[in-house]
Amino acid sequence: MSLNRLLRGLGVFPVSLGLGLFTVPVVEARDWNQYSVCVTQLQKFNVSGDNAAIACSDALIPKELSECVSMIGNATPIDGNNSVNACFQVRRPIDLGNCVADIYNAVPSLATVDPDTDTEEINLLTLLNSCRTSSRPGFYSECVIATAREVTDMDPIRAMDICLSAQDFPRSLFPAYNE
Repeated sequence: MSLNRLLRGLGVFPVSLGLGLFTVPVVEARDWNQYSVCVTQLQKFNVSGDNAAIACSDALIPKELSECVSMIGNATPIDGNNSVNACFQVRRPIDLGNCVADIYNAVPSLATVDPDTDTEEINLLTLLNSCRTSSRPGFYSECVIATAREVTDMDPIRAMDICLSAQDFPRSLFPAYNE
């Protein structure tokens, strides 16, 4: 009797599993194409279709390029074209996007605007370029955030310079390495 019940249970299982497969949503082929995703995302941040197509086709991993631009575009007012150029020039675009977004959100004085000059744009481009130049964007953003917060009257641009120069090999500590 228990064998009969077991066999009936096994027979029902494949039927219920098979019916479950029909509930999977149908996804269009273009949704799986990382180049399509990349171009679409870049265009959302005012990158022209031609520039988006060129950037995505040349990118090593197009989804990471577009994710980097999206992270920067969602967190800052940085122009999409500037973001594409920076994200394209690094090995780890996601780290660059995190670096820019983290510093911008944590250091409010970066967004201050001087009515006589376009200070905000200069600060934002400096932020973008310093994160791009950094060899370790995650540690760099932590350094900038801590330095700007903890040191009284520290200009955020000065904090970026200090943290960027700290990543260089300390030749003064190891003079024999200079040879």
